[in-house]
Amino acid sequence: MNVTEKKMDLIEHFWDDVSSRGNSTALIATNHLGEIVSVSWRELGRWVSTASAYLSNEMSVLGTPTDRIGYLSDNSLACVVTALSCMNLGVIEFPFDHRLPKHEIDRRWRSIQGLWIDLVEISSQLSSSSQGPEAISKRTKPTHKPESPALVLWTSGTTGDPKGVTLSRCNLVGNASAKLQAVPQDEDDRRLCVLPLCHGYARTCDMGTWLISGCTLAVSLGYEGIKQYAGLVQPTLMNLVPSLAKKLLDNKELKGLDQLRLIGCGGAGLSEEDYFKWTHERGVTVIQGYGLTETSPVICSATPECAGPGLVGDFVTGWDYRIENDQLFVRGPHVMLGYWNDRESTDLKIDSDGWLATGDQVEVDPETNQLKILGRIDDVIILDNANKIHPHWIEGEINTISGINHSMLIQRDSLELWIDVSEEIQPESERYQTLYQEAEQIIQGKTYGEPYSIRRFDTPLISTELTPKGTLRRGLIRKRRFSS
Repeated sequence: MNVTEKKMDLIEHFWDDVSSRGNSTALIATNHLGEIVSVSWRELGRWVSTASAYLSNEMSVLGTPTDRIGYLSDNSLACVVTALSCMNLGVIEFPFDHRLPKHEIDRRWRSIQGLWIDLVEISSQLSSSSQGPEAISKRTKPTHKPESPALVLWTSGTTGDPKGVTLSRCNLVGNASAKLQAVPQDEDDRRLCVLPLCHGYARTCDMGTWLISGCTLAVSLGYEGIKQYAGLVQPTLMNLVPSLAKKLLDNKELKGLDQLRLIGCGGAGLSEEDYFKWTHERGVTVIQGYGLTETSPVICSATPECAGPGLVGDFVTGWDYRIENDQLFVRGPHVMLGYWNDRESTDLKIDSDGWLATGDQVEVDPETNQLKILGRIDDVIILDNANKIHPHWIEGEINTISGINHSMLIQRDSLELWIDVSEEIQPESERYQTLYQEAEQIIQGKTYGEPYSIRRFDTPLISTELTPKGTLRRGLIRKRRFSS
């Protein structure tokens, strides 16, 4: 697939795949009965046509025109079909993480007021469709423009309350194409997606690249999804976050990853130790990248030829950038349209010349000319002697210690390293003492002689204190645990 071929929408790539790939396997996913099914491009096209007709009819029944469809996204077969159908109809898609509490979903949906769809109804439509698999699937005639809104995804809430990021059709197809230019894949690849499709990383780097390349996509969720699907799919490609990558390294008995040639790792940096375990012990190329939901999301990506630990590659096609006072600013066709119904926050994020403030402190590696992410501007600790400590890097090393789930370095009266230790490790145990010593060995020499203490969280961090990618929601943790 020529990724430089210009198309206004990912759905155009999809219908080309339906036409050209026909009976080849397009999708492997779980249906409404909990069964793993394999679907051809032709059959998937038929189901998208069926679901599109159903959604179009439901929208007309509302009595007032709407171009907004919301649903609970769970990485199922019906979830993928619904996403494609929204693209096909040219409506704005609002996928909500099905793991969110109901009150939070209700709060976000109140500002949208569109058609809410239960995926059970989509599954019912697919199972009851009277069309045969030989039926010709028809595209919906596009009435939307490339710059029109297509998708609203919520930020992870690392630094504040999650915001709805409005992405255009041009954002989505352009960013997926740029990612593919950096990391090519082809029709023979089998991509296993185990990250939520309602978040930017998987939506572009799994789903978007699938539609453009015409490869096979298998869709599940999390570590259990990998265990369930790996043996069946024999993936060649996977995108992961560091916690998942580490779990796979620890499970040496997991079958089905022998043909894995490349993993992408985003959301946070992979430790150098884990990086080399993947590349040297497993023989798998590790591609690290960097981006924001607000940038569709990819800003930088390593390539198979230039990948290295601690680096996120060069800027993908389309970006202008500048670095001021160590903060990265970007401008280009991948920048979001804005935050949903929040002009004030949008104007604070993007200036009148189109420059988006990432909020991240970066530097360019002098040897490779690749970008290195130092951490959030707001998280940098400046000591009285003017030395700077970047918690991101210290925490990353601490988190490689077996038995430590998360760590957080803060400064109050002095530096404090808080560790979230696995519940089965008791403070009086020998393992806890060893773990403590390993943490001290890492932090020594990184604090410029500043006094520090290492403390254990009284209770483990809970899901609401972590982002969907498993990183810390620092502002919330500070408010809950250190406000007194």
